[in-house]
Amino acid sequence: MLVPVLLFLFGFVLLIKGGDWFVDGAVGIAHRFHLSELLIGATVVSIGTTLPEVMVSATSAIGGHGDIAYGNAIGSVICNTALVAAIPIAFRPSEADRDSLKIPVLFFFTAAVFYAAVAYLTGFFSRAVGAVLLGLFLVYMFITVRKAISAPKLSSGKDAPTEETEESKESEPLYKAILKLVIGAACIAWGANLLVDNGTKIAAALGVPDSVIGLTMVALGTSLPELVTAVTALIKGHSALSLGNIIGANLFNLVLV
Repeated sequence: MLVPVLLFLFGFVLLIKGGDWFVDGAVGIAHRFHLSELLIGATVVSIGTTLPEVMVSATSAIGGHGDIAYGNAIGSVICNTALVAAIPIAFRPSEADRDSLKIPVLFFFTAAVFYAAVAYLTGFFSRAVGAVLLGLFLVYMFITVRKAISAPKLSSGKDAPTEETEESKESEPLYKAILKLVIGAACIAWGANLLVDNGTKIAAALGVPDSVIGLTMVALGTSLPELVTAVTALIKGHSALSLGNIIGANLFNLVLV
């Protein structure tokens, strides 16, 4: 029992560091090619912090543990909303940017209603349901990227990068950013395997259903990248950005994970 627990915790560490390196590498590449901060936040950061959930749920589904797969997705939404979002709100309250949150909130509630309706009316998640949810994900990404590209770049304010930060980001060689991206993805994949395999062993040893493990321990562990992002944003005074990322991550949990 000790070995599965240690490997389970090691999987957590790999997921956290892997997600961190992946986001750093992706943001570094985006800055090298002068993409806007809005575009990076709407795509790279949200997808990057959701990668652990993607890998864990995909690995679980392939391994025949469907309960962990959807339990992790729903549990991550709960953790993001009730835990991760609570931190910036409690310590640094801020006004909600209604315009920027309009699209993700609309897509999130659409996906949530569809997901719940399928679960309670049919009791079965088919490939067609997965295709519809993936379709919502693609439409959301298209609208968000198109809006980000057409939006004017920030010229002032705290969210606007300073010359010093721009130079420091561009001073990092491109190969380092790519290396971080690759190593981060590998760590996420490895950590997901350890998490699912040993989480299943722990559940079996304790007599706990897979769905309960997916809704609690696994979901909390895969939500840690969002938690780290929230704390970092809080320290830097960007609590509104943190909340926006959480809403985006919740949407991705439903339509992608």
